[in-house]
Amino acid sequence: MAAPAESTIQDLNGTWVIDKTLSNDPDAIFKLQGLSWLTRKAIGIATITLKVTQSKNPETGDVTLDIAQLLTGGLKGTSEHRVLNWSEKPHQDHIFGSVIGQSRFVKAGDADADGKRRPAVDVQTKICGDDDGTQGEAVAKFLRGEILANGDLTDGFVVDAANEYFMQSWVRSQESGWTGEQIWGFEMVDGVRRHTRRIVVAKDGQVEKVRLVYTFVDRSTK
Repeated sequence: MAAPAESTIQDLNGTWVIDKTLSNDPDAIFKLQGLSWLTRKAIGIATITLKVTQSKNPETGDVTLDIAQLLTGGLKGTSEHRVLNWSEKPHQDHIFGSVIGQSRFVKAGDADADGKRRPAVDVQTKICGDDDGTQGEAVAKFLRGEILANGDLTDGFVVDAANEYFMQSWVRSQESGWTGEQIWGFEMVDGVRRHTRRIVVAKDGQVEKVRLVYTFVDRSTK
């Protein structure tokens, strides 16, 4: 189902399911993160559902995202607690191990030469051995929504009066040495408005890029 107009990065409350037919295969990213073949296989065949609760602290103004990830096939899901103030948050994950994460809103910048507005992202990902900056440039273009994971040009994120904000996530593994960066937004995919997450994982000079596409189920967070 298409994401309704009231669903934005500032209000992601609801139930979302990864659409594997529209998403890139994340196996290469999981392999770079050190997940076993068995775990990758189980994730690959599972249906992944997210229950998202988004709220704002009336005292501090900080926005929090609580996400329960449910997987079919007997694999235990994960839970996320994100505070969108760019503070470092240690987290112990039974799949990805010990990580430190940061999250924040980013706003769309001014129009580029092609007339399109894109997220004004301060890219965090650094790639070892990228002396000419080619890989870094591709990462930045991908996170900004200029290209797809395979390098093809794309219309990218939807930007309008109700959709000027994106979410940036930056995660560093404390055990395996990988970094992960994400930009969340909404895109038109096959003519349908969808929630998407553009993900880049880097380790030891290797980099993998994936776009996950989500189907909206309903506004229930239970």
